[in-house]
Amino acid sequence: MFGNTTSRLTKSPRPMPMRRGLTLIEILITVAILGILAAAVIPQFGATAPDQVRGAAQIVAADMEYARSLAISNNSAYLITFSKTRNGYILTHSGTNTSLDDLPDNPFRKPSEDSKSLIVLLSDFPHVGPDVTIAAIVTDEPSPQEVTSIEFDTLGQTTRKQPTLIWLSSRAGAEDIYLPIEINPVTGMTTIGEITNVAPNVLSAKAST
Repeated sequence: MFGNTTSRLTKSPRPMPMRRGLTLIEILITVAILGILAAAVIPQFGATAPDQVRGAAQIVAADMEYARSLAISNNSAYLITFSKTRNGYILTHSGTNTSLDDLPDNPFRKPSEDSKSLIVLLSDFPHVGPDVTIAAIVTDEPSPQEVTSIEFDTLGQTTRKQPTLIWLSSRAGAEDIYLPIEINPVTGMTTIGEITNVAPNVLSAKAST
């Protein structure tokens, strides 16, 4: 009557299937994309100029982190080239390993774009349009120099020894406002500063000439 009880109790359980863990590159890129998605939530109705410029700064900072993450995880260099005339920037692979020239799939890349570049225009940002512009990209030093690009190396550092400042600007009523985004050359990390109505030195110098 109880002859089969022992065999039922000692029967080995069915092994659970193994689950594949996420790789470092998957984790870093996922975090960067989530940051961009979170930053894209800019107030939809009645957004003020400060709201818009802060929201745009969060997206730009997330894109800098995305480029840095690609550089670290792929052990290669990635370049962001700015265009003030187009009010945007382009991400490309700048390392020697040509197999990395095709960028990973990205939900923000338009279908018509080349797989070797990611083009970002501030006018495409939700609820921002042409109101927020890239005013200047300069080195943060006693005599700031205008630059046109930022490159991240295999350690996530910038190839430039000085900190880099990306200045965004917008119009709030009768005055211009400015917001700096700083990229640390040692860590490659970005920091969004405070809004000011004082123009960057490089813009003030141009206005006085």
